[in-house]
Formats: sequence, structure tokens, C-alpha cells
Amino acid sequence: MFRVSALIYAVSFLAVPLLSTQATASLIFSDGFEAPAVTHIPGPSGSSGGYDNYASGAALGPWTVVGPAGRSDAVSVVTTDFSQNGITFPAQAGKQWADLAGQDSNGNEGVQISLSGFLNKAYSVSFWVGNVVDPRQVFGTTTTVNLLVDGKLALSAMNVDGTGQPTQVWKQFTYQGFSTSDALLFTFLSGDPPSDFSSGFDSVVINTVDAVPEPSTWAMLVLGFAGVGFMAYRRKSRSVLTAG
Repeated sequence: MFRVSALIYAVSFLAVPLLSTQATASLIFSDGFEAPAVTHIPGPSGSSGGYDNYASGAALGPWTVVGPAGRSDAVSVVTTDFSQNGITFPAQAGKQWADLAGQDSNGNEGVQISLSGFLNKAYSVSFWVGNVVDPRQVFGTTTTVNLLVDGKLALSAMNVDGTGQPTQVWKQFTYQGFSTSDALLFTFLSGDPPSDFSSGFDSVVINTVDAVPEPSTWAMLVLGFAGVGFMAYRRKSRSVLTAG
């Protein structure tokens, strides 16, 4: 009777790691549009700071700019000291951020990057969306950034914060997925209407995520194995005594 009870007790310990886990992340990619540095192309009259424009198909640091062919201002990189119409546009972190709306008109524009290291792994994509609520509606009242993974919409991230604040307000969004492919194509596109001239995007982090037992679970796992070992020793000892 003791052997059966102990066996159940030990097996219950061995089953715990399946229920109690914590995640560890391995960094695949991180970028905050700090390079290349903006050369401070002057903004419109009455504004401060500056920005650089990037055409569709151009390289923007590790990214490739995507958008309608022939667009010379599909995406802009803006300095954190930029301001216009009494509204300030700080970066989420660092000195620069990306405006997926470009300079003159908005559309289905943005940046993309192909990365590897995802075969049969869970992964997470974290990024920040910047929004202003502009009473004049020049910069709109909401900001949406669409995340596509291998060309398929994975997350539509909308920031509606900033009412009554004369500054760009940032909000973090996270998407989690699982890949059966080693390489994935990540595309971030502005989802704002053409009348919205600001689509803040910054601080992108992409990780693979592995589930591992928590420290307390490892302790119970060791106890479980110890219990099994003790039962085996006890059974062997009883067999020797009986044989004698």
C-alpha cells in the first residue's frame, strides 16, 4: 500500500512542470530609428526640429520602406524636438522616431524587415504607436499601425490617447505568434486615412519565447525523482531481505 501511494505522490510531482512554467525571451531584433541621424531638413514655417524623407523601396537603417511606387516621402524620420501648430512630437525613446504617414499625404505606407531564427518557436513583437489628438484635425485624432507577418494582417494597433494634451502620446502594443518557418517578413503599415498627417512608430523589439519550468517547479521535479529513487531502493532492499 505504501509503494502505491508513494508512486502516485512522486508522479504528481513529475507532472507539475507541465503546469507551472515561465517564459524566457531571446532577442532577435531591436530598433528605434536612431540611425541614420536626421540631417534636420527644416519643417514647415512656424515649426521646430526637422525630419528626413525616405522613398518607397529605400533602405532606412535595417528596414526597407514600402509604399506606392514613385513616392519620395513614403516614410519620414522625425527628431524628438519637432513641433508644429503648437503640438510637440517627442520620440518614445531616444532622439528620433518614424512617421509612417510620410510628409505630404498618408496611404498604405510603412517599413518592413525579413528576419530568421523562428523555426518551430513562439515569438513576440513589441512596438509603440504615437498619437496626437489635434483640434485642427491636421494630425488626426487616432493613429493605427497595422502589423503584417508574411503578408497577413496579424495586429491592427490603434492608439486613441492624447485628448487635451498638446503632445504626442505613446502606447505600447504586443503581438504573439508561433512560426513553422525559419524566416518571417514583418511589415508595419500606417492604417490612418489620407487626411491624417502623423502616424507615430518607434521602439520595435522582436523576441523568440521559450517556456521553461519555474525555480519552484524544478525543486518539485527533483523531489519527484528522489521519491522514485527511494521507492526503487526500498523495493530492492525488501527483495534482498526476502531472498535471505
